[in-house]
Amino acid sequence: MNNKSKLVNKIALAGLIAVSTIAATSSPNVHAASATPIATPTATPTASAAQSLSAQKGSTYINTIYKLASVGKIPGLNAIAGKTPISAVHYKWGEPEVGGKLKGNHYELYNFGMGQGAYGFGINKSGVIYDLRNFGQSIDQTVGVKSLTFASVIQTLGKPKEVRFSGTDKIYVYSPAKAYELKFVGPSTVAKGKVAHIDHINVYAAKANT
Repeated sequence: MNNKSKLVNKIALAGLIAVSTIAATSSPNVHAASATPIATPTATPTASAAQSLSAQKGSTYINTIYKLASVGKIPGLNAIAGKTPISAVHYKWGEPEVGGKLKGNHYELYNFGMGQGAYGFGINKSGVIYDLRNFGQSIDQTVGVKSLTFASVIQTLGKPKEVRFSGTDKIYVYSPAKAYELKFVGPSTVAKGKVAHIDHINVYAAKANT
């Protein structure tokens, strides 16, 4: 199978597990996901499509991220940190681009491209996901994860519980629930006159990291 066919198949499989931001807040079943169609850049957005995109930016989106994190989820997935086995993701999406051959405690990455976004999973030695990551998509950075800034996060959620640094990353850490940490990760420094945008978000279940 060529790379183009593999990509098409994975995007089709993504529809089986990816969900709209709104649907994700109401459905607790990782296997009951359904996709919300994404308007192509050349299409004229319908009212519902415009509302969907509008919901993926600013304080509305940040509050949705926080609400999902309180139950161990991230936008775009029904997987639950600390509960969902990586085998469920493999069943829906096939093998990942990165990390599929690794054993024990490791990370795996799926990058669907074509504006479909990228997701990462931290997996413990028992095969349970303890860290969910949403990298958003890079085609339209006016919506989704990469549209957010550290300033907009603070404006919406207040000051983080903790600020961490790892390499070139700055990490704002919030505690939406006792079992989970919500992390907004972006560059620790940017060029003068530039604004630091969020690169990805994490929902982390510390007790499952074994």
